Amino acid sequence: MLRRNQRSNGFTLIELLVVIAIIAILIALLLPAVQQAREAARRSSCKNNLKQIGIAMHNYHDVHNTLPPGYLDNDPIADTENRNLLGWGTFILPFIEQSALYNSIGEVGGFDVNWTSITEMTTASATVPTPYAKVILKSFICPSDPMGGINTDVLNYGKSNYTGVAGNTYRTSAAGVKPTGTFYDNSSVRFRDIRDGLSNTIIIGERSTEGTKNGTIWIGNYSNGAYYTQNAITSPTSAYYGINGSAGSWNFTSSHTGGAHFLLGDGSVRFISENIFLGTYGDLGYIADGDVIPEF
Repeated sequence: MLRRNQRSNGFTLIELLVVIAIIAILIALLLPAVQQAREAARRSSCKNNLKQIGIAMHNYHDVHNTLPPGYLDNDPIADTENRNLLGWGTFILPFIEQSALYNSIGEVGGFDVNWTSITEMTTASATVPTPYAKVILKSFICPSDPMGGINTDVLNYGKSNYTGVAGNTYRTSAAGVKPTGTFYDNSSVRFRDIRDGLSNTIIIGERSTEGTKNGTIWIGNYSNGAYYTQNAITSPTSAYYGINGSAGSWNFTSSHTGGAHFLLGDGSVRFISENIFLGTYGDLGYIADGDVIPEF
């Protein structure tokens, strides 16, 4: 009698191990690509945030014929009715579709006195479950930043990853002279004041909470923390404020590899390398130093 050949329908152990090895290799190759794609999407979203802020700045300038102040100071040289410490992030709220929040701040007196003294701004209550200063606004948050929407490094208020460029110092009252950048205490810079050219001047940059970095808050200043709303920029002789520099907690930094996004005066957004020549970087932060800006 002829015997039929019997064929197994299953896998051998060796075949199974080979399949598992192939799948593991494919996953190992795929994961970095997926991560890169996600980071590319986050970078694009961060860039778009700055573009929207740029549009808001231009709309604010169209209405008020000036850019918003870095923040309104409460020192003796300031107007008494302007001692509220609110920053540029608050003043552009109507131009980023946050008119209701802006009006609510005004209704509780936030524009008339130091905002930190107002309960509705800082402390949850029955009438205001979420204090206005703790509202999380996605327009001010870089998706790549590791911290959530509340800045746990800065008083637990609504986080921002974007800060103004003050130039050679943070504030006028501390330096005794007007800073060379766009945003500082009680600043009122017009486009015509940016004589180096809007396309040659950075006005807003990223600030992450990565590692020892502190990010900032969108509402404005707190006490004497001028660095909450703006940042001094590096000089050719010091790398302390360089992009993604390890020193300090308030320099321009990002969670993106190799540099950070910056908003220029003309509304465009550039990703600037952390290896940029410090002299060029410093010139970009000054609004009227007259230096020629090389390619960057």
